[in-house]
Amino acid sequence: MNELSTFLTQGYWWLSLLGGIHCIGLGLYIRYIYRDSSGNHKLLAGLFSLMALYFFTGMLNRDNSPAPIHLLFTLIIPVYFLLMPLLYLYCYRSLHNIRVPISLSKHFYLPILIAIVIFVVSLLSYDFTPDGELLQNSAGPGLRDFKIGAALPALLSLQTGFYFILIIQMLRKYRGRSGRVHQESLKDIKFRWLLVLTLAMMSNWLVRTVLVILPFYMGDQISEVTQAFTRLILLLTVYLLALYGLQQITKAAYLRGRFIRQSEQDPARTKASSQLLNSEELNYLQQLMQEDKKHN
Repeated sequence: MNELSTFLTQGYWWLSLLGGIHCIGLGLYIRYIYRDSSGNHKLLAGLFSLMALYFFTGMLNRDNSPAPIHLLFTLIIPVYFLLMPLLYLYCYRSLHNIRVPISLSKHFYLPILIAIVIFVVSLLSYDFTPDGELLQNSAGPGLRDFKIGAALPALLSLQTGFYFILIIQMLRKYRGRSGRVHQESLKDIKFRWLLVLTLAMMSNWLVRTVLVILPFYMGDQISEVTQAFTRLILLLTVYLLALYGLQQITKAAYLRGRFIRQSEQDPARTKASSQLLNSEELNYLQQLMQEDKKHN
């Protein structure tokens, strides 16, 4: 029995390390190599960086934690409140072709507020010794008295569900033209990528809610097998998203190249293609052509 427990513990540790490395690597690639002139790649890189943080937390335990494990996890949870605002802003800016620089959005106010509250309550609940160690302050209010540690997962789930509804409603307004047979537009590719990304995040949220969040509030013990399964599902999702994203990038490059060749060889064919592409898509293609000329 001890050997099985050791095997599961080591497997969970290595799975967390593998997932964290892959997510942070993908985030760095999107942030510094796959650059978008609109700056939306920074939002997508932030999504994968938060996934990397989630994986790396699986490597922490009571032996290697730099602070009390329950305090450390409580301080980390507010960071996850950035995930859904990042996804929403990425979808919104991509669908509306927004190219203004990314600034502090009102969608980030709640995560900042929660982080400040958690930090302040933590300072009130713990004292620091001269050696830098943490001691619980019995005279202070304590995190458990405020029930903040138990309330955060529920609040995070409510925020996640709210943003999923907003994103799905937004995508429904910009659904691709399913009636096109002979030609696929960049708008269709962009719509499908955002839809797949949203559904992938939603699926992982549902899996984690059913296997981790609900048992936590019902008082059941959450085993390492369950936590490892949720991380394995997320890691497989990251792989599938990476493959699907590369496929969509290839399709977009092909369509852009074909349009550029047609516009250079036969302007009449370019005029005919406008019947298949709306004005928004043609403006987007013209911007891409201008960017190519600047780079060349």
